Amino acid sequence: MMNSVNPRYVLRNHLVQKAIEKAEQEEFDEARRLLRALEKPFDENPDFDAYTERPTSSMCTLRVSCSS
Repeated sequence: MMNSVNPRYVLRNHLVQKAIEKAEQEEFDEARRLLRALEKPFDENPDFDAYTERPTSSMCTLRVSCSS
């Protein structure tokens, strides 16, 4: 029952940071891939399994700010 109301893929700071770092190097594949996963967050897709892994403790300290 919980799987039907909780998304499998959730936008997390460490995922965004990785996509930003790649995009700054003109590599946009990670950003596109992350977007594809988030377009259907409830649908299981083995191609996006890495986005369901628990973040490491160092990833949990990352803070992303939207103020600029």
